[in-house]
Amino acid sequence: MLAPFIICLREGIEIFLVIIPLVVYFNKNKLYGMTKSAVLGSALGTLIATIVGSIIFSQVALLNGPAGELFDGLLGIILAALVLYSVVLLRKNKSFNTTANQQFISLSKKGVFILAAITFFRELLEVTLFILTSAGAGDPVLLIGSSVLGLASAALIVYVVARGFSMINISVVFYMLNIFLIGLGAYYFGDGLDVLFGKYVPESFKLGVLLYALPSYYLMLKNDLKKYLTSGMIK
Repeated sequence: MLAPFIICLREGIEIFLVIIPLVVYFNKNKLYGMTKSAVLGSALGTLIATIVGSIIFSQVALLNGPAGELFDGLLGIILAALVLYSVVLLRKNKSFNTTANQQFISLSKKGVFILAAITFFRELLEVTLFILTSAGAGDPVLLIGSSVLGLASAALIVYVVARGFSMINISVVFYMLNIFLIGLGAYYFGDGLDVLFGKYVPESFKLGVLLYALPSYYLMLKNDLKKYLTSGMIK
């Protein structure tokens, strides 16, 4: 159950990098009403994501035969595309600042509530899709436990860094998680192709893994190497 833990750790860091610095700032400045709005919004987003996720799980469980295979294959390809988009194509837009964003600070209580609700809902729904692929691979209790542990670990990491208790470089942590996630995306893509076309194309799984992993790692490492060369660190 390492995959659900890693996925929840990564997505959790994205969530808490927005929410926890805000809460730390609000508490430091005794804006407890704003903190309450953030907490309530987070709870609402989590609740809605849980309900939607439960509905998705219950409906998927009803699929059997060709319909189930078609869903599994398409889900694998969709998740692979999601990983490619969020990990490779959007990496240049990611912010890893553990201080509260001034744009968010200026929001009203209602704005903070909506921001927290949307953040939790969007990321947790994404987590649900990833976990869905592992639902039949093991003990559901272990699956849920590893997912919750991943989210809790993400919250702890962001909290200790935001409070200045640790000098952990979140960018490095996130980078390593992205490397793992690309590999997982390659597996999903290969598995999806194998489910859909394995009867007609031999070695669909291996072909899918290579077609996905090689370009993705190339784009990721190319961008990072370019930034490193232009950063002035090399003299």
